[in-house]
Amino acid sequence: MRTHHSGAATRVIAAPMGQLIIHLSADGSLHSQWRQLAHDDGRVRPKGNSPWLDHVADRLRQYFAGGGIPDWSDVPTPAGPDFQRRCWDACRSIPHGQVRSYAELAEMAGSRMASRAAGQAMRCNPLSVIVPCHRVVASDGRLHGYAGTTNSASDALGIKRGLLSLERAATLAVAH
Repeated sequence: MRTHHSGAATRVIAAPMGQLIIHLSADGSLHSQWRQLAHDDGRVRPKGNSPWLDHVADRLRQYFAGGGIPDWSDVPTPAGPDFQRRCWDACRSIPHGQVRSYAELAEMAGSRMASRAAGQAMRCNPLSVIVPCHRVVASDGRLHGYAGTTNSASDALGIKRGLLSLERAATLAVAH
């Protein structure tokens, strides 16, 4: 599915764990990156006219404010190699507030023995939060590998920890 757009546009979304930059390219592809992981010094600013991107940004703001589980069905899975796309699609099917291991993700993507390749697919994920790679963890349940890092004190794993906490709190609120 392609989105309706009117050229390139960028939005910066405030979140409890930092700022998420989302960019709609002129070809209609959507990408996101955490400002602190991009080593962006604040030069990226909102720009361009895109009601669709504004709608995506509004849903991200609601998500970060604890406003429930957003529906991302109108946001296409990013383009990429076949196995990565299968991993990204499988990742999108992991229920809000739950986690799966890299091995489970590989199996969900149709390649049971490809857990390392599934990890690489998550590392290359161009659409953080919407393709919820934060929901993929090591086989022993440890947080591991967000944005390619294994350092538990890193900003990247802090983002993963924050996203999982946010989702678990929203899931508990819905259950009550």
